[in-house]
Amino acid sequence: MKNYDKIIKRIEIFEEKVLQLVAAHEILLEENKQLKEENRKLKDLVKRLNTELINFQNQYKISKIVASIAPDAKDAEELKAKIDEYIAEIDKCIKLLS
Repeated sequence: MKNYDKIIKRIEIFEEKVLQLVAAHEILLEENKQLKEENRKLKDLVKRLNTELINFQNQYKISKIVASIAPDAKDAEELKAKIDEYIAEIDKCIKLLS
């Protein structure tokens, strides 16, 4: 009878450990899911920020070009506005092609 009780006790301990492992596995799966979602959001943010950075760099380059072409403030503003219009049109075309 003692052997039988020992075997039953071991099986119960084993079952408890398996249940703990299953619970831990489910927690880790949920955590993994959340981390993947956060990773996706961060990648989207990086992509958006890179796009904004490129746009700011282009604006800076345009400002430098305008300043070198038209040193007069009035002419520079008109030229900059025209270039900005062209860039906006190009951006629209790129978005349509994407």
